[in-house]
Amino acid sequence: MNKRITEIFCLITILIATPALAQDKSEENFNFANSKVSFSGLVTSSDSYQLEASYHYMFNRYIGLGGAFGYWSVWYEDGWAAEKDWEIESDDNKPSNFYLRPSIVLKSPALKIKQVDLGLYAEPGIMLNIPYQRINIRQYINWPDYDYKYVSTSKGQWFAIDLRVGIFVNFGPCGFSAGYIMSNLDVYSQYRQLSYKGTSFSKYYPKKSFMQGAYLTASYYF
Repeated sequence: MNKRITEIFCLITILIATPALAQDKSEENFNFANSKVSFSGLVTSSDSYQLEASYHYMFNRYIGLGGAFGYWSVWYEDGWAAEKDWEIESDDNKPSNFYLRPSIVLKSPALKIKQVDLGLYAEPGIMLNIPYQRINIRQYINWPDYDYKYVSTSKGQWFAIDLRVGIFVNFGPCGFSAGYIMSNLDVYSQYRQLSYKGTSFSKYYPKKSFMQGAYLTASYYF
């Protein structure tokens, strides 16, 4: 699956970048803004969402380099670590993490409709998650009395490749992009590395090595 993502990643990068690089070098560029700030929201097939803020330096109208700071979280858990005398605290049963995401912006030459620019958009990136998880375990001593214990791990997936493809619409300094996302981020990777009282959490949480979804990005160029 990782090989498939990498192949699609490379193919779309070539398809978007080639016509942009082939544009006439004499094209006017004095109206061009070098900086792009964006805010994005994503929903995925792993029952998770992502929110992020990003900045990219645009070398020209078609190619930019930068990164984002973001947060992802599962809103609907697909598993629950529990035994007869303990269980994971409900507030901790939805994996989440902060991340950094260096990425490349690739835009096709735009189709101009009055004051609106319309074109294809691609943004391959690398998601770097914090490689640490700590969660609460509720241990029942004598019902209804209970105590809290903590378990943590620095294992699991912290590096993921993702790709966003779609269309962009720009009008003046403002713009939007929307489309499809795919990634090899496994949202339960770190939870499966946890254990308590000799019981591994890997049996409670599924392996989700391929994620897809939709994104919407609002941008400002300056």
